[in-house]
Amino acid sequence: MGKNFSKKKINKENKEVINSNAFLRASTLAISKKTIINKGKSDLKNNYIIIKKLGEGAYSSVDLVQNIITGENCAMKTIKIKENLSSKEEQEIINEIFIIKSLDHPNIFKIFEFYKNNNEYNLITEYCEGGDLYREIIDKAPFSEECCAYILYQILSAVNFCHKMNILHRDLKPENILITDRNDDNYPHIKVCDFGASKIFEKGQVNKRIIGSSYYIAPEVIRKNYTEKCDLWSCGVILYIMLIGKPPFGGDDDNEIIKNVVKGVYDISGDDFDDISRSAIDLIQKLLVKEQNLRITAEEALNHQWFKEHKTKDLYNQIEDENIINNLINNIKAYKRDSAIQETALAFLVHNYPQIPDVINACKLFNQIDVDDDGRINKDELFKGLKNRLRDKNLKNEINLIFKNLDMDGNGYIECEEFVRAAVNKQFFVSDEVIQFAFNFFDKDKSGEITIDEIKEVFEDSVVKKSKEDISLKKIIQEVDKNGDGKISYEEFAFVMKKLIAQKK
Repeated sequence: MGKNFSKKKINKENKEVINSNAFLRASTLAISKKTIINKGKSDLKNNYIIIKKLGEGAYSSVDLVQNIITGENCAMKTIKIKENLSSKEEQEIINEIFIIKSLDHPNIFKIFEFYKNNNEYNLITEYCEGGDLYREIIDKAPFSEECCAYILYQILSAVNFCHKMNILHRDLKPENILITDRNDDNYPHIKVCDFGASKIFEKGQVNKRIIGSSYYIAPEVIRKNYTEKCDLWSCGVILYIMLIGKPPFGGDDDNEIIKNVVKGVYDISGDDFDDISRSAIDLIQKLLVKEQNLRITAEEALNHQWFKEHKTKDLYNQIEDENIINNLINNIKAYKRDSAIQETALAFLVHNYPQIPDVINACKLFNQIDVDDDGRINKDELFKGLKNRLRDKNLKNEINLIFKNLDMDGNGYIECEEFVRAAVNKQFFVSDEVIQFAFNFFDKDKSGEITIDEIKEVFEDSVVKKSKEDISLKKIIQEVDKNGDGKISYEEFAFVMKKLIAQKK
């Protein structure tokens, strides 16, 4: 493609402050992202080894780091704190952390923990070793329609989930779409990242802050009068580029590009489009509608004929081995909550190992059951998704029990990680090094024991009320503390974790 068409970023006007309390749910003993994603207490160097630099910008950089205990590779985003940082500017950094923490979707990258010192914030996140979609486009575009559909389906799935959560990304572009691995056809599996420009919105709310990248910014953003539909315009530009190998709105500099974006006129009639299907062109036209009120939503885009022609959802969520599906469902049926410690440790581990095969397959099964692609499973979807695989005569009762066991925060839906915790084979999570990793999550001072103060720190935002009864911190310890000394040793912790693999017996 030759030209670097995605690097310049526009960022004007005052910065908004997002109230992170919007993410807090009034729930029961909820194993929420706030519970399992904490601010690191010890020195970063005690937990991670820096391997190499992956990228660097004016105010941030990304390094490949390795977890000292597990040997797992992670990415570390370092945000430099400039002198005289205002409270609004610091709040914006905190808001990015809270937004990422709130998002539970297979196509959105994970944050594991974060650190802060006097000079910088360090965000430890999932590492996607395949690089980003920008490099993929530079090296290989244009792609086949089936490949484009495969990639765009994943992007739209993430965008649809964000919009259902009232989160606006505002800077969708190929650099912010990371590649984890590939399917048998070499099509990329992707994750959307970089929520530094994101914000919480209210339906119908008009936004005025100009932010985005010149090739991908929607015309209404430039006019300072936009809604979440601006993300769909960006998706349309990405689709156009993947299919044709060049952007729909070009120019020699940002000013010329922006003028062409505002005009909203693009070419779909040249030689480049001779082999492009009518349905692909139709989707482009529905995404690149200049009038945002006439532009389709992410949910509507996911249901477009083009994806149906390529059977994209089935292709993306295909699990080759029927035995894998049966094992996942048997694990779901057998799942029981033994203790709050065990449940939280499992939630922590599932969140921190998003790319192991069993977690990936569990996410695929989740997507198969999530018919409306909103990133959550309701009871009706669970019933329809499992009815042909369960033989219980009292199927409704069995589904009700499964739903109750999996809906761990009691909000009436099963989120992806709630589903995965129950579905995965627990054998991976009871190895000595993985148990030690989970134990260290609770053992904040690395004393070799988990105290009531450390339990309080983990559960401070989750221990509220369940069935109008207080869940005491002492009760949480007593469930695991076999010798009654009021603390949890590593041996006691390991014992309760290894009970996970006895659930199917």
